[in-house]
Amino acid sequence: MPAPLLVLTDFTPAADAALQYAATLAAHLQLPLVLLHINRTSVFDPETFTGKIPHRSESEIALALDERIQGLSVPAVPAMMTGRSTNAIRGIVAQHQPALLVLGRPGAAELPAELVSTTSLNLLSEIQYPLLIVPATTQHQLPQRLVLAADNNSFQLAPSARPVQSLLNALQTPVTVVHVAEPEDNDSCHAALASVQRAGLLADGQHPVSTHGVRNLDIPRGLEQAVRETHADVLVLIARRHNVLGRLFHRSVTAQMIRQTQLPVLVLPTL
Repeated sequence: MPAPLLVLTDFTPAADAALQYAATLAAHLQLPLVLLHINRTSVFDPETFTGKIPHRSESEIALALDERIQGLSVPAVPAMMTGRSTNAIRGIVAQHQPALLVLGRPGAAELPAELVSTTSLNLLSEIQYPLLIVPATTQHQLPQRLVLAADNNSFQLAPSARPVQSLLNALQTPVTVVHVAEPEDNDSCHAALASVQRAGLLADGQHPVSTHGVRNLDIPRGLEQAVRETHADVLVLIARRHNVLGRLFHRSVTAQMIRQTQLPVLVLPTL
């Protein structure tokens, strides 16, 4: 059985949108889905008494999972766990060995953007698995062009992220490697492309790869400019481990792009 896409759901509109996007990808890639709900019922959960966590019985959760799976065009299995989110996800990951994790990103009115990026990077650091973060407004269609942001420094993908190469090949979507340079620097992408290829991404020539240099003092703004200029609909980010684990990780480029971009963001962990 091929590695599935693991979709996290809390039954909100953002989670439902992420599920539909994941189902579109899975149908094209011929992959199954695992739909996971984590039932957080502990009195030690800091949000238990805030009203933010709907209290559902196991039968209600099972029904909600089944309703969503019945509407899909790809094979899917439900999963329900109780307990701390990262521990529950780690257990499901060990059981199903998914290709990547998919989660929805609510709008700012529903959840603070800072909390979205913090939760995403905490999950990334603890689970060390590729994350696909899907904004609630994302169209349910296959990506037409991916932008992969890279600097000139070498990196090594975490073992869990290496199969992403096969997914990118199977999508057959054109990829643009983007490098953001300071205004006075050379915006050539040769070194950035070489670092990506040394890491094992885009190395086999099975899909079109181009480069696009941007000059901007602010890297997130430069990436947004590159996304507009290349008409990309998915952004791929390399999450360097020291940025994810550092005390100021919420200021990292990865965190900022998760917060502000309106595209799905695929974040790949590194060693």
